[in-house]
Amino acid sequence: MSVTKLQIDTELHAAERALEAATERRRTAEHDLWEAVRSSGKPGRKWRRRERVDAARIKLAEAEEALADAEAIVAGLRKQLEHAQERETRLLAITDMLLAREEARRGNGGHALQGNGTSPAAPTPGRRSFLDRFRRH
Repeated sequence: MSVTKLQIDTELHAAERALEAATERRRTAEHDLWEAVRSSGKPGRKWRRRERVDAARIKLAEAEEALADAEAIVAGLRKQLEHAQERETRLLAITDMLLAREEARRGNGGHALQGNGTSPAAPTPGRRSFLDRFRRH
């Protein structure tokens, strides 16, 4: 797993925990609103009941906003993780292809004569293989 993929995965787990917390916060705020509305029918000071209901509504709106933000972050990180996995898969396929090509080149170079009785063409000194370029650095 690449460093980028590990970082995204770690961030995704943290965001998912935040999403769970935001969901619970919304659930609690919704419950508090229902309690405020239910208790507002009891006799007492009307302005105070209205104030509790308004405060509970504000709390619920904030919780819903936090939940929406957390959902957006989780969705974005899942998309980033998917792209990172696709990139890693493509890079591994390219690496496998290059390794196979290098092995095939070495296999062909190991034969003394080709099928027509001539020796295989030696690689030109100016052109090195992909892996040879990395070995020298």
